Amino acid sequence: MDYSKAIRIARSLADMPQKELARRISIDASLISMIESGKRKPTRNVLEKIAEALDMPFHLLALLATEADDLGSNDSESLHRLAVGLGKLLLREGKHASGKSRTAGSGREAEHSLRKPPGRSPANPRRKTA
Repeated sequence: MDYSKAIRIARSLADMPQKELARRISIDASLISMIESGKRKPTRNVLEKIAEALDMPFHLLALLATEADDLGSNDSESLHRLAVGLGKLLLREGKHASGKSRTAGSGREAEHSLRKPPGRSPANPRRKTA
């Protein structure tokens, strides 16, 4: 499980800076930075607070942290796309349900920050995948 990656993705989807997340869960911003860089391991309690502050179900944060090795699969790209897609869907639904609005470009910025450079498709090595 890579919670450092999961928190970075979730913050990006929620368009929330580290300092704001730290303020919401009453911890120092440097701890968020250390967790996201992999220098510190978060406790379950901190992870639950982070998920709540990001208005995200804890199990989605856990899904974002799941790696292909955790599932016995080699298809980490599909797992990543699934987790990000679910995150966007849930955050969009949460926005509509709560009446809160995010900044106009936040979805596009989150999507851009999560994109990986195009790679070669294993089925057709000459064709780039999107």
